[in-house]
This record gives sequence, C-alpha cells and structure tokens, in this order.
Amino acid sequence: MTETRFTESILFKALCGSLLVGIVIFMLIFFKELLKPLALGVLLWYFIKAFNGLIEKIKFRNKPLHPWIRRIIALLITVGVLEGSIRILVANVNQIISNYPTYLATLNGMIVKLGAMIHMPNISENIDSKISELNIEGFLKDFVTSTSSLVGNLFLVLIYTIFLLVEENSFVKKMSLVFNSPGQAEKMSYLFTQIYHSLNKYMLVKTYVSFAVAVLGYSVMWIVGVDYAFLWAMLIFAFNFIPYVGSLISTLLPALFSVLQFGSFWPFVWIFSGIEAIHIIIGNYIEPKVMGKSLNLSPLVVLIALAFWGAVWGLLGMLLSVPFTSIMLITFAQFPATRSLAIMLTENGDIEQLLIKDDSIKLDDLTHPQNLNN
Repeated sequence: MTETRFTESILFKALCGSLLVGIVIFMLIFFKELLKPLALGVLLWYFIKAFNGLIEKIKFRNKPLHPWIRRIIALLITVGVLEGSIRILVANVNQIISNYPTYLATLNGMIVKLGAMIHMPNISENIDSKISELNIEGFLKDFVTSTSSLVGNLFLVLIYTIFLLVEENSFVKKMSLVFNSPGQAEKMSYLFTQIYHSLNKYMLVKTYVSFAVAVLGYSVMWIVGVDYAFLWAMLIFAFNFIPYVGSLISTLLPALFSVLQFGSFWPFVWIFSGIEAIHIIIGNYIEPKVMGKSLNLSPLVVLIALAFWGAVWGLLGMLLSVPFTSIMLITFAQFPATRSLAIMLTENGDIEQLLIKDDSIKLDDLTHPQNLNN
C-alpha cells in the first residue's frame, strides 16, 4: 500500500512538473512579442550596469559623478551603439541587394567556366534554377525589414530599461518585505548576486573575445579585399555569442560572399581558413583559459538549450540561450527539490561552488556598486 502511494506521488509530481513546463513553453511562445522586448530591456539594463562601473571612475572636480548622471550617460552610449549598429547593418545589406544582379552575373560567369572545364555545359542552368529556388534576394529584403523594425522596437525596450533602472533602487526593500523570514532575504540577495557575477564574467570575457575575433577577421577580409568587411566583422562579433554554430555561420557568410564578388573559389578558401583558424585558436585555447569554469554547463545541455531557444525566440533566443541556462543552473542548485536537475545541467556534476554556504552576506550586497561591478 505504501509503495503504491509512493508511486502515485511520483507520478503526480511528474504530471505537475510536465504541466508547469508546458505552461511556461506556451507562455514563451504565445507572449513572445511582449517578452522579447522585455528580455532586450534586461540585457540593455545589464550593459548599462557594466558601463556604469566604468563611468564611476570618471571624476568631476575630484568627485564622482552623480549615480543618475552615470546611468544616463551609460544609457545614451548603449542605445547609440545599438541603434548605430542596426542602421549600419541595414545600410550595408541594402547595398548588397542593389548590387545583387552584378554579383549574380559574376557567379554565372564562374559557373560557365567551370562547366566548360569539366565538360558539363548544362551545369549553369541547373545551378541557376537552384539559386532561384533559394530566393536569396527575397531573404535579404525580409532580413532588412525585420531588422529595421528593431529600431522601432528600441523605444519599447528603452521604456522597459528605464523602469528597471528606477525599480533597482527599491528592489532590496521589496525583497526584504517579500522574504521576511530570518535569513531568507539574505539568501535571495546572495542568489541574485551570484547570478550577476557569473553572467558578468561570461559576458565580459565573451565580449572581449568576440571583439578580438571580429578585428582579426576584419584584417583577413581587408587583406583579401572583400566588400563590406565591416558588416561581416559586426556579424562575426554578434554570432560569436551563439555557441557552436555561431562561429561557423559567421565564417561562412563572408567566405560565400567572396565567391559572388570575385567569381573564384580561392578567396573562399583564404577567408574561410583564415577566420576559422582565428576562431579555433581563440575559442579553443585562449577563451577557456580566461573563462575558466565560471558557468560549468554541459555541452549537450548548451546544444539543447540553443535548439530550444532558437525555435522559441529565433536569433535572440540563440544569443540568450547560455545566460538563460546559467540562471537555471544557479537557481536550481539552491533548492533541494531541484538540485538533481542542477547536477544534470553541469558539465562535471559539481554544484558545491554554487550553493549558499552561509548567511553572513548582507542584504545590500545585491546592489552595492563595488560587489556588482567587480
């Protein structure tokens, strides 16, 4: 009888867990147009916090700037960089669309020469039909339309970010009222601080590494003479945040474009091998030494998270898949009921460094500038 009750209890918990997961997935998909700007707002808030830590070192008349002045400066810089990047991206893609017939004619000439060399004169017609089926020009136009809409959504993202900055000051007080039992508020403060520190290291290292790869990749493309090298460098920087497939996509894009531009496979070889070598050296040797085991996520879990968030939120989901999974890992590790899930998410099963070991951390550690910006 006891064993039957135990089995029923396990089945009931599994059913409740599955129902909860289903509801969360449904909400992520159904409300994605509302949640995606909010997620971008949180991401923008994070970058403003990072800039705020740098601007804090600037002094006026031997005094640090007022916190709100630092936040406004950081907000303007972040929004300016984001909007400028989007506009450069759209302008360059529009130029590619305008020159697309020229690039297509160059490609056709190369295919005709290739068909004559291998004694297959009809190969040009077959490849032309395949290219027309791909509708590359239509894809580029849709890309420009969807990317241009981001500029319009920046206003909504900006509103979310401003309210997050305003709410930040009262967050500690609210948390102390919600978690009023002894030690609970301090534990939640420690949890949020640990999430911030973990993601801060990941984002900081990833930003520096992506910037280095983009600069070196730009140098390779500049030497070869590829058009729109700055555009491809921007994509290399952005796609490097996508694990595993991002580096390959950002390498293939300029390499394939070089075939359209030059009508030869040799530029493809030089660009692909050069940029891929940069990715391999920095990604496999330099980045792991700098990053260490700060996230400790299983590669299989990262791949599954990449596929899931990509299917739910598209490119934005792929960019945020690692931070989202890291937040899940740190949160699950704090509660006995979900600790087994945290172990499954890790690379080596070790979650000891994630656990809250004492209650000596003060409640204001979460928003203390020295703790958050280090």
